[in-house]
Amino acid sequence: MNVFTQIVAVTGVNLRTLPQRPGSSLVIVIGIAGVVAVLISMLSMSMGFRQMMANGSREDRALIMTRGAELESMSQVTRADVVSLENLPGIRRNSGKPALSAEVLALASVAKKSDSSDAFVTLRGVGPEAIAVRPELKIIAGRMLKFGEREVLAGKSANSQFSNLDPGDRITLGDGEWTVVGVFECQGSLYESTLIADAEAVRAAFKRGSFNSVTVLLDSKNSFAALSGALAAIPASSLEARGEAEYAASQSRALNRLLQLIAWLIGAIMAVGAVFSALNTMYSAVSERGVEIATLRALGFSGLSVVVSILIEAQLLALLGACVGVALAQMFFAGQIVSTVGDTVGHNPQFVFSLTISLGLVAASVALACLIGLVGGIFPALRAARMPVAAALRGA
Repeated sequence: MNVFTQIVAVTGVNLRTLPQRPGSSLVIVIGIAGVVAVLISMLSMSMGFRQMMANGSREDRALIMTRGAELESMSQVTRADVVSLENLPGIRRNSGKPALSAEVLALASVAKKSDSSDAFVTLRGVGPEAIAVRPELKIIAGRMLKFGEREVLAGKSANSQFSNLDPGDRITLGDGEWTVVGVFECQGSLYESTLIADAEAVRAAFKRGSFNSVTVLLDSKNSFAALSGALAAIPASSLEARGEAEYAASQSRALNRLLQLIAWLIGAIMAVGAVFSALNTMYSAVSERGVEIATLRALGFSGLSVVVSILIEAQLLALLGACVGVALAQMFFAGQIVSTVGDTVGHNPQFVFSLTISLGLVAASVALACLIGLVGGIFPALRAARMPVAAALRGA
C-alpha cells in the first residue's frame, strides 16, 4: 500500500470517528468561527470607509487648494483666486461656462436619530456650477436648492442617521434657520454624509472671508498636467491642483491603517486562543485514539500517513469554522450602516458608511483559519506519529 493510499485510509477512519467526539470538534469549529466573524466585522469597517472615500472620485476631476494644505478645511482661496482660475486650460466648459465650483466648509450641529445625542456633519457650500462639476449627484427627494437662498440639501446617508433632515424641515446653521429642500445621493460617496448649500449664503452665515477650495471638472483625465502647469505659472500663486482620487485616498489612509491595526490585533489575540483550543482538542483526540493509531502503525501504516491525516482533519474543522464565521459576518454585519465618532465640540464631523465584506477579505480570513488549523494540528500529529507502538498498545 503506497503512502497516498495510506493517507486516504487513515483520513477516512479519522473522519468516521468525528461523530463520536462532537464536543471536542465543536470547540475548534466555534473558536475559529469566532475569530473569523470578529476579524471580518472589524476589517469591514476599514473596507467600507475606504470604499466610501473612493466612491464618486473621478480621474477627470480635481481640487484646487492652498499649496501644502493637508485638509480642504485648512485651505484658503480668495474670490480673486477664483476669478483667475476661470480661464485656465484643462477645465471643461458647458455653454461657455467653466465647470468650476468655489466651495466653503463648515460644521452643522445635528441630532442622531438613534438617541438624540449631538453630532456634527460637514456643511459644504457650493457654487452654481456644482451639478455640472458633479453630474453623478442626483436628487432623490424634494427639489434642488435655489442659489442665493438659505436652503439645504441633505445627503442620503446623513438623512438616514440624523434628525430634521427631511424636505420641509428647518435647521439652525450659523446665525439663523435654513430650510431642507431635498435629499440627494452621490454614488455612495463621502458627499452623502454631508449637507450642501449655496457657498455665498454659507460664507455670510458663518462670516467667512474666503473659500476653502475650488472643485473643477477637467476636459479629460489627461488635462490635469495642463491645469497644474498653468497654476504654477500664475505669478505669486499659492494654489495647487490635486486629483480628486488621490486626495480622497490620502484622507482615508490614516484612519484605514488604524482600523486595520485594531482589527488584526484583536484577530491575533483571538487566533492565539483558538490555536491553544485546537491544540488541546487535537491532543485529546490523539490520546483517545492512541490504541487505534498504534494498531494502524503495527499494520504497516507509516508515520507520515498519520501526520497528514490528522492535519487534514484539523484543516477540515478549521474550514468548517471559517464557513460558519463568514456566514455569521455576512448575516449580522454586511451592509450595516455605521458612522465615525465625531466630538462634542464640533472639531470633527461624522461620516456615515456601510460595512463592506469583499471576497478578498473573506479569503484572508479563511487563510487565517487554515493557519490556525495547521498550527493547532501539527504538534498533536507529530506526537501521534512518534508514539511508540508497543507502549500505546500496552495502554489498551
